[in-house]
Amino acid sequence: MLLSVPNGVFYNPEMELCRDLSGLCLGALGGKLSVVDAMCATGVRGLRYRKENGNVSSLALVDMSSRAVAAAKRNAAANRVKCTVAKRDACEYLRNRGFDFVELDPFGSPAPYLHDAAKSFREKKQGFLSVTATDMAVLCGAHHAACMKYYGAVPLDNEFCHENAVRILAGKVILNCAPFNLSAEPIFTLSHRHYVKMIFELRRGSEGAVESVKRLGFVSYCPACCFREAKRLVAIERCPSCGHLLQYAGPLYTGALWREDTLKSMLRLNAKRVYRKRAQIEKLLNTMISESGIRAYGYYDLHTLAKKLSVRIKGMEEMLADFAAEGLSASRTHFCPTAIRTDAPHKKIIELVSK
Repeated sequence: MLLSVPNGVFYNPEMELCRDLSGLCLGALGGKLSVVDAMCATGVRGLRYRKENGNVSSLALVDMSSRAVAAAKRNAAANRVKCTVAKRDACEYLRNRGFDFVELDPFGSPAPYLHDAAKSFREKKQGFLSVTATDMAVLCGAHHAACMKYYGAVPLDNEFCHENAVRILAGKVILNCAPFNLSAEPIFTLSHRHYVKMIFELRRGSEGAVESVKRLGFVSYCPACCFREAKRLVAIERCPSCGHLLQYAGPLYTGALWREDTLKSMLRLNAKRVYRKRAQIEKLLNTMISESGIRAYGYYDLHTLAKKLSVRIKGMEEMLADFAAEGLSASRTHFCPTAIRTDAPHKKIIELVSK
């Protein structure tokens, strides 16, 4: 792809993987979709969406910066992509127009833009909202006050803080969509380096909106033995495993983070494309498919568990083999290379790690 990046226009080459995966997810959705990249900068993400996917019927690129708009126009022309390019405030543009697929990729938190993004679907029966958050220190618990201010949730700074981060973000999206009688269901979730990316399917209907809200809850966590439990309401103060005082996070989303059929469609599409990171994407999607089949809150980091239990650190394959030998489900997780996702009882996990 031909890309001009003039001075003063933001472009992050580290987001290449995110743009690849987002494009694959959009391509896996089928149908004909009108797309808006509401904070387009160079326009690279939106232009790739249309250039790589035949199901994009129209594209709008929007930015407040005159330099960004000029760059987006040049890049669209250089790549022979037909689109609308507008110098507008993202919120104003969204609240007065409707699209099938809305891309929100701000610098920092997407929270201030979610209300108007949700409002843009007010005349749609179905749509898709793609959200990126780069304020990981906030979502992962380093700045509690900021997380409460932006997301209305208490975070947890622990070994599965990146999963807490996406679930706090999902909870915020759901609560912004519900007043417009829109349900919001995550179909794709990525946590990578300094950001998280989530893509939601939105559907109109008051009952669905209520069901989405019912999937919000709280996670309780024991810093002594790593016990965790997700429930709609907090019921206990001490860990049922070791008796230590529990910590809490929420409200946050407690449901599934991926739609498995979407991941499999993305995998098939990836095999047909010439992405530079195609092998990495294939490995990543296979891991997501594996962990999406295990409905359990929070992955277990083996290094953290071994340290807290004062036992030797087992290798990943050895640990997975131990679970399999007991007939228990366990998988690697894309969130952390030294962690597993399992729905085994906590006491059984402790037993196998300590063995």
